[in-house]
Amino acid sequence: MIGRRRAVGAAGTSLMLLAPAAQSQVRAQVLAPDSLRSDVLRSDRLGTYVGAVGFYRSIPLMDIFPPPKNPPADLDDRTPISVQFAIRSTNGFGTIWLRIDGGPMLTSDRGETLRFGALVDGVAQLASVDANPAPRAATLTVQSDSVGTEVLFGHADGSFWRRHFTVRFSPDRIDLIVWVFDAAGTRARTWRGAAVRWD
Repeated sequence: MIGRRRAVGAAGTSLMLLAPAAQSQVRAQVLAPDSLRSDVLRSDRLGTYVGAVGFYRSIPLMDIFPPPKNPPADLDDRTPISVQFAIRSTNGFGTIWLRIDGGPMLTSDRGETLRFGALVDGVAQLASVDANPAPRAATLTVQSDSVGTEVLFGHADGSFWRRHFTVRFSPDRIDLIVWVFDAAGTRARTWRGAAVRWD
């Protein structure tokens, strides 16, 4: 996997610096014939990527409408967070390796590897995992313009939290979106950024 200092150097510390590089990387990709299929991981999207995300906003999950007159202030650190991930396919089965270097979605230094079963209508269930902590469950979702995972983690007290990680491919950039739903189920926080292809 990519060394931490090497990846941080490539990703940089500013989301603004990632966008032009991501644009040139994506423009170089050729759309595969299976670009509209949801039962395959497109070959042009397989590879390793580096990027960064920054805190975007939180959404209260109670009494969203009408919105509260005095919504709670977002106190999350807005410093960009390094993200590294790989999209792989072995015998037609998808594997996602992910390392996030900060925030509540922090992974271990070696990251986490999630291996999934067969895609059915664009969705695959977790088959095996190499991660600490290991999630209770995970789902891979493949769409014409994105690849994403939803992962459920448990706490010792029986509560849980969820993380959504989405990579969205467009003609001029690679966007990253991370959602974290808290254990109480009352708030969702999101981080957004961009990535570039490493290999």
